[in-house]
Amino acid sequence: ISRFDYDGDYGTVLNRFLIQAAISYPITVHGTGGQTRAFIHIQDSVRCTELAIKDAPKAGERVKIFNQMT
Repeated sequence: ISRFDYDGDYGTVLNRFLIQAAISYPITVHGTGGQTRAFIHIQDSVRCTELAIKDAPKAGERVKIFNQMT
């Protein structure tokens, strides 16, 4: 079973929305929705997700942690 974690400090809104959608949880916008910090370009975020999917751990392998900010 794979995990797709998000980090409240450094994660992207896209990550949070994907997690919420995956577990059928209502999409949550915090505050006014006008956050302007800690954003990652969508192409970089999608590329990171693509790499994680293509290099998913095999059965018995350790979980791989990807940090999109670094």
